[in-house]
Amino acid sequence: MNFIYIIDYIIFIILAISCLYLFVFALFSLKKSAESYPPVNELMRYLILFPAYKEDKVIVKSVNEFLKQTYPSERYTLVVISDQMQEETNDILRQMPICLLEVHFEQSTKARALNFAIKELDCDKFDAVIIVDGDNLVEPNFLEEVNKACVTVKTKAYQAHRVAKNTNTTVSVLDAVSEEINNSIFRKGFANAGFSATLSGSGMIFEMNWFKEHVAKLTSSGEDKELEVLLLKQKKSDKISGRYIYMMRRFKKQVLFISSVEDGWQHNMELYINLSKISRKH
Repeated sequence: MNFIYIIDYIIFIILAISCLYLFVFALFSLKKSAESYPPVNELMRYLILFPAYKEDKVIVKSVNEFLKQTYPSERYTLVVISDQMQEETNDILRQMPICLLEVHFEQSTKARALNFAIKELDCDKFDAVIIVDGDNLVEPNFLEEVNKACVTVKTKAYQAHRVAKNTNTTVSVLDAVSEEINNSIFRKGFANAGFSATLSGSGMIFEMNWFKEHVAKLTSSGEDKELEVLLLKQKKSDKISGRYIYMMRRFKKQVLFISSVEDGWQHNMELYINLSKISRKH
């Protein structure tokens, strides 16, 4: 019986440490941070990458919304990496003031699409790269807010905060709760405690020279986690931190979480300076 008690205590201690870990960062997430960044005069140059794998239903809408930016159009370039999208969709995109890159991979991943784009484009003329999913929409002042954060806080990486807006089904409510737990504890909580926020795969902003150097090291479909590891391996104390920036929306279908413009969602983007606030619709 003593052996059983010992095992029971060991399991309890392990679970207690895990719960304490989450509890501590949950408390840090309650700390209020500045709602916005101060105005800046510097206008950085941004490369916007839309890796779009079979995103025919949403990509045109997303691109159109992004092109409504109040940020000077000569200070950013929008690039869609079209992977297995229909020719009709590509034809529409070719008529827009963007750069369209068509790729044909045997096995498609976002990492491969990003690598292709960085190799094909003249990245030296950009200060930062923003990675946006094909079903993301942004508010007209999105780049202005991103620019304030990037100029005010110099770091290698910034991460947007996705917040689910539609909660009209049990599945969307569950997804919204899960998303906000991750945002609050692992991004805002980490950032408020002085650590780096975690990356979430979209709404990610990177300093261009750093991204160019490290994007070739991405090999899996979990490119956000690989990027986190690469940042952690650096000797410098660069952080993915957190504060508010905004605003991004996202469109998603409720069935099997397949992207679709018709059922849209709004993303307020809270950047964990890392930056912004994204809000999302399911």
